[in-house]
Parts: sequence; C-alpha cells; structure tokens
Amino acid sequence: MDGTEGESPTIRVLYVDDDEGLLALTKRFLESTDDGIEVETTDSPQRALALLERESFDAVVSDYQMPEMSGLELLSVLRDERASDIPFVIFTGRSREEVAIEALNLGADSYLQKGGDPTAQYGVLRQTLVRITEHRRAEQRLREREAHLRVTLDSIAEGVVATDASGTVTQLNRTAEDRTGYDADAAVGKPLSDVFHLVNAETGERIDPLQRVAEAGGPVELGAGTKLVTSDGDERYIEDSMSPIRTDDGEVEGVVVVFRDVTEAYRERERRERQRRALIDLATDETVIAGSFEDALPRITETMATVLSVERASVWLFDDAETLRCVDQYDQVSGGHTAGATLTASNYPSYFEALEANRSLGVDDVQTDPATAELRNGYLEPKGITSMLDATVRSGGEVVGVVCHEHVGEPRQWRTDELRFAAEVADNVVIALMRATDVDALPANDEGDGTGEANADESAGEHGE
Repeated sequence: MDGTEGESPTIRVLYVDDDEGLLALTKRFLESTDDGIEVETTDSPQRALALLERESFDAVVSDYQMPEMSGLELLSVLRDERASDIPFVIFTGRSREEVAIEALNLGADSYLQKGGDPTAQYGVLRQTLVRITEHRRAEQRLREREAHLRVTLDSIAEGVVATDASGTVTQLNRTAEDRTGYDADAAVGKPLSDVFHLVNAETGERIDPLQRVAEAGGPVELGAGTKLVTSDGDERYIEDSMSPIRTDDGEVEGVVVVFRDVTEAYRERERRERQRRALIDLATDETVIAGSFEDALPRITETMATVLSVERASVWLFDDAETLRCVDQYDQVSGGHTAGATLTASNYPSYFEALEANRSLGVDDVQTDPATAELRNGYLEPKGITSMLDATVRSGGEVVGVVCHEHVGEPRQWRTDELRFAAEVADNVVIALMRATDVDALPANDEGDGTGEANADESAGEHGE
C-alpha cells in the first residue's frame, strides 16, 4: 500500500496465528514503530486465504501449528495453487530444523522463532518484514523497468541484439527476431556469430561484430554492402552500428548491435540501375535507331521481359479505334516471338477505357481488378497470367498502342519504378515508330497469319479489322 507523497510506503502485513493473545501483542509491537507497518490479524488460515484473495498485502506472517491447517500448508496453497510470490515468514515457537528446511524449500522468505525478549524478538521480525518487503518492491520495480524496456525495444523499427562480455546473446527485440529468423528463447545463450551471421556482400567474407568493436575500441558502423544471413539461409542487406556496453568503471560487459533492413532500398537501386542501363542500350542500339520498326520490336520486347523479369512482353498497336493487334510478343521460357493476336474494344470496354485513362496501368491481381477482370476467360486464364503491367504508346496525345508485361505465378505487386520504366519503354516505341520512314517499315498485318495468338472468343474476322 502506498503512503502519501514524501513518506515511505506503508508495509501492510497479514498475521495469522490461532493464539489471539499473540495476535494483539504482535500487532501492537509492529505498529508502534516508525517503519510504517500496518498489521491485519486473523486466527484462521482459511480466513487468511479469503483476505488475500480480495485485499492487497505486502507480506504474510504465519504461525506453524494451527488447527485448520499448518503454516506450511498455508504457504503451499499460496505458492502452488495460487502461484503467489508474496513474501512469507514462518513465525513459530517450534525450533525443529526440519520444519525450517521444509519452510524454506516451499518458498518461505524467512523462518523466525518466537520466545525470549519481546523487544528483541519483534525487532527482528520488524527488520525482516522491512527487508523482504523492500527487496520484493525492488524486484517489482526492476521487472517493471525491464518490461518497459522490452516494450520500448519491441516498438522500434530497428533490430537490437545485445550480448554479454563473452559474446553470448542476452537479448533480442521483436524486429531482430523477425530479421534473423531466431526467436529470443532460441537465441539467448548462443554465440552472437551463430545468431547474427554477417557477410560482406561483395567478397562474401564473414564479418565478426565482436572483433570489429574490439579493434575499434568503440562504436563501429557497417554500410549497405553488408548482408545478414537468416536462420533459413535467406540473405538480407542491412545497415548497422555496433557499440560496446560498458560498466560505470569503463569495463566492457557486452556489445549491442542496432541494425535496419535496407534490402528493399538496395534492390530498388539495383532495379533502377538495370532500368537505366536498358534504356540507354535501347536509345543507342543500332537495330532500334536504324529505322526499321519491325527489326526494332524483338529487341524492345526482349529487353522489357528481361529487365522486369516477366514471362512475356509484347507491343500492341491500334489497327483502328476499336482493335489492338499484337505486333510482337516475346516469351522468355521458349525464347520465341509471335504476333497477330487481337483485342477489340467492344469485347473488353473496361480494359480499353483504363488504357485511355492511364499512362501506366499496373494490375497486381488481374482476376479481380475491374480493368482486367473481363479479360479473364478469353485471354488471362489461357495464358496463366496473374499480374499485368501495361503502358500506353501515345503520339500527339492519342493512344496508338500499348506495351504489355505479363507475369505468371503468384500475384505480383508492381513498384513505382517499374511503372515508370514501362512508360519510358513506351516512349521508345513511339520514337521507333517515328523513325519508320513509310508504311512498309511497319509490321505486316496479314489476315490469317499463322503466328497469331487470337483470343478464343474473337472471330477470325477480327484480325485486320
């Protein structure tokens, strides 16, 4: 029970003894000092259990031998049945050694013998109650601080791993568990090198955090070229800082590692660099700039499929306002090129409207997206397409075609840089079209072309409409 501000907290004690004279005497002695002890008494262990159920006490003092149950039986109920860790003192006139041993084995905090000088006797009891109560409160404060620290560590985005002086893991926060693949129970007690497996991304050389900190004699930072190998062998790029944990006298008692996962940022940089190189290659490719649109198309679609890692990439042009015709489709698996398939606005109005309204159209789930769902039976399912990224080819503000990227497998979430890359490839298609000097430079549109992949629900007459 807390005292008023500026005063020591009251120690509230429950004293259990079948001797009513001792109840009153003990209560008077304990409450007569300035230690802030408040005593509640009862001659019944069963009533004591009821009081402990509904009221808050800081400690229990109990006689050993009582009619209803012994003090040891009362202690056993509290420890075993109620899982209570309330400080417990056996206060008895019996001096048998086996009773004291059993009391301590059951979880008693102290065993005191009645008798002798009352002042000395109750002085020892009072000191014992103050000591065990302060100890318990200190433990509670420590647990609360540890719990607060745990909540704080678990709430931050960075992973945190701490070790002792020997390099053995003592703590992981939740982010570190997620990133390393080890839960705290499995990781604590293991060497840091087993849980926090670092390698240099360029050389593959193993990095020893403890050695780095020891050599530097202070904090060490590792850049984005560092990989963390997880428990299942996955590799994640991280940036981290490692610092020694020192005691007040400067002795190193461990190391703390704080790190963040930069894999997505690293991979985005890699993607952007691949995209940048691909666009430069297309802009300087002799086939693309030579003026023959038909020769440029395979180079463009192969680049699209490779850079975006899709199953198929294609270029479609409008024959008229209603009909899109595939002029080249590249399949990465077979390595072949096909052409001739058509799509008509009357069969797929939502898709055509989406093309008109968007510069780039990234659809993560083609089966459910309103822009592509109507393509399901005639086009998507036969080809196993789950995600699609289209970018419109525009000339003079008008949509004249579309570049299409078809992903097969688990639905894919298109990233902003990928949408931008698709749009820039579409711009290259426009440039290649403009370089075509006459209609003969454009791909032929022969009706009945055996290389076409017309949709099952489209008539043969749609070719070349």
